[in-house]
Amino acid sequence: MSSTKPSAEIAGAGLAGLAAAAALAQRGWAVRVHEKGKQLREIGAGLYLWQNALDALRVLGVYDQVAEVGVQSRTPRMLLDHNSNEIDLRRQQDTTPELIVVLRTELHRILAEFAVANGVEIVTNSKVLGADPEGRLEFESGWGPKVDLVIGADGVFSRVRDSLKLATEITDMKDGCGRHLIPRRPEDSVNQRRIEMWNGGRRVGIAPVSKDQHYVFLCCPESDIAGRVQQPFNLEAWASSHPQYRSYFERLPRHPEEYWRPFFHVSCSSWTKGRVSIIGDAAHGMAPNLGQGACVALVNAVVLARAVSAGNDVPAALKTWEAAERPYVLRTQRMSYLYGAVGTKWPRKLLGLRSKILPLLGRTDLVQRNLRVALDHKPAI
Repeated sequence: MSSTKPSAEIAGAGLAGLAAAAALAQRGWAVRVHEKGKQLREIGAGLYLWQNALDALRVLGVYDQVAEVGVQSRTPRMLLDHNSNEIDLRRQQDTTPELIVVLRTELHRILAEFAVANGVEIVTNSKVLGADPEGRLEFESGWGPKVDLVIGADGVFSRVRDSLKLATEITDMKDGCGRHLIPRRPEDSVNQRRIEMWNGGRRVGIAPVSKDQHYVFLCCPESDIAGRVQQPFNLEAWASSHPQYRSYFERLPRHPEEYWRPFFHVSCSSWTKGRVSIIGDAAHGMAPNLGQGACVALVNAVVLARAVSAGNDVPAALKTWEAAERPYVLRTQRMSYLYGAVGTKWPRKLLGLRSKILPLLGRTDLVQRNLRVALDHKPAI
């Protein structure tokens, strides 16, 4: 790596790690990204990119590429209860934020290609075991070179974070989701509007994600064994709880590529230590109920690059970045937790009450401010 440029080593070549790498490289940094797998790949099916994430992608310069492969969603989501009645959580004065639904693999490809084009070095089959606050990554072969900045973007079970003892709690939410792709047909009702339907603890979401595919998520509690069996896919279980979407479920192969995965809630004492920062799921893993986990990670990555490029004191810049970005992310994380608790753990005998209470609560200023805190946040750095 060049000695004439500030240097960074990043653990993890997922969306957050690649976004951080690209943002730093654009600002003149020499960046190396370590991926533990033998090749670059992204798991999952679809991804909601809300306005805050899209603004970050505009800063990076890849917005147009993402918009070209994704699907613009211009109408509000339709949230339905167990009787197929709409639960309207919107206030009349609220505008519909910009949203693009995109294949995770496409966004990952775009970010990887853009990072490499900007000079980022990506090393595969490179397993990171930890980090030193002075600015080094630890590998199976020993310590790597000392650099100006180390970033842990290595997921919920981050080795970088845990080596620095930054985690205070990693909670299995006892809830999870299978994310799938199915063929899209011209007559599909969800071509016009995204849907999410709740029945008991099960939640189904369907949205167009490309010109020929829909993104489908099937969420349920860990205790719902029939709902969890998505590899092979339990068609009758989901068709029984959501019969109106049977034609969509029938398009799922018996053995989908993806399966039910649990949600985790990550809490940390800090996001930084010395010359090391953690971002993405390593710092704030959350259930994807608000569609903001990846979005805030992309924003954090871009703002982080700005912060550390503004001066020579990297540890101080990291503290400034954390102070600016962490509060709204934690509020988003808490709201995601509450949303999931209401959607998954509400007593079945009281589902009617849930349908009545939610619109009343959802339209209050307090709830709306917290639901929209990530969307409304304007980075101070």
